[in-house]
Amino acid sequence: MKKRKFFAACVAISLLALTLGAAEPAPRSTPADASVRVFVLKYKRVEEAALLIRPHLSDSASVTLTQKLNAMTVTDREENLKTIRKVIADFDAPPRGFTFAIKLVRARADVPAGTMAREIGGLGARLKSMFQFNDYSIIDSAVMQGVEGLPVSYRLGDEYILTFSIGPAASGDELLLSPFALSRVKKDEQGHPSIAPLYRTALPVTLNQTLVVGASKEEGSKNALILIILAQETARPGTPGGKSVRK
Repeated sequence: MKKRKFFAACVAISLLALTLGAAEPAPRSTPADASVRVFVLKYKRVEEAALLIRPHLSDSASVTLTQKLNAMTVTDREENLKTIRKVIADFDAPPRGFTFAIKLVRARADVPAGTMAREIGGLGARLKSMFQFNDYSIIDSAVMQGVEGLPVSYRLGDEYILTFSIGPAASGDELLLSPFALSRVKKDEQGHPSIAPLYRTALPVTLNQTLVVGASKEEGSKNALILIILAQETARPGTPGGKSVRK
């Protein structure tokens, strides 16, 4: 009786071992025609590139990231590596630089119709068609420079601050400025300044096309602020910041 129990226990252990062995995945084999390439990224993060190349990898490919060097080692078929090389080259481009010509305009409906300010130029008719105000005057003009992926901030006039971040631009003509925010600097009776947010949004911008934004109503409903924006690409990446240009 004891021998039968012992034999049954041995059979049970053997079956368990076979079951566990069958559950283990077979090791991934590397194809005989596989090659190895090391890609070192200069401008973009290697983690982002690894996600980008995933659709171009074969089932037997392997990718190893070396984050300290911002590099990745890819083992795959040669034809896939050629595609991956091109994808990474297009992705790992230097950040694009842009200039933003900004005009901050005060619009008023509680005054008689005035002469359109010369600084507004040919946009006067467009403003009149978009908004129901009698008078438009320039508060400040600025030419601001920025680089994709970085924030830009500048003070317009004596009491307004414009800030935005330039989203990744790839190679197209569409930019996303987010968050795009206009704030006002107020002072209390003791002269202590405080920042009051007026307008905040995600603003899509098309290069070389003038954009008119009714940014904020002021205290009275008959007064408003309007932003006129023209974005253009610079020949080489600029430096974040801004320079006021009064015309």
